[in-house]
Amino acid sequence: MPVFKKTISAFTVFCAAVFVAVLSVFVFCAPAVALNEVLRTSKVQVGSAAPLVGPVKEAHEGGKAVVLLLLANPIQCNACEEVTDAITEATTRRPGSVAFISMGGGNMLGGDTETVALKKLYGFVTVGLPWTFVIDSEGILRKILVGKVTAEEMGTILDGLKGGAK
Repeated sequence: MPVFKKTISAFTVFCAAVFVAVLSVFVFCAPAVALNEVLRTSKVQVGSAAPLVGPVKEAHEGGKAVVLLLLANPIQCNACEEVTDAITEATTRRPGSVAFISMGGGNMLGGDTETVALKKLYGFVTVGLPWTFVIDSEGILRKILVGKVTAEEMGTILDGLKGGAK
């Protein structure tokens, strides 16, 4: 009988290990796959002219590069404060050359009518993460970032832009 108990115990451990391995694939890989799918369905493409409307148009007309941050609703938005702080830090180091526009996150609908229209125009899909669009001074979309970004990463991106350098 003790041999049987060891066999069951080993089998149980094996099953648990397989379960954890499969679960890990879903936990760590599924978000990346979903994110790639979201980016493919976005209405804007890196290297193309960015939709310049509303506050984005006003900032761009001033000859500035633009960092547009679109936030999910307050309950879903993960890392929104961190991203906002990082972008604020990076853009304030470049006064006069970069405009920072943050929209959404204010209510369960994702913002006012203008914000919701802008989100649709840029293809924003609420996945619980902030979306950052970096537009150079010529109106070309140079980067789409979904989720966290540090001030250093944003600074490097902005330094590489025409109209975004220090």
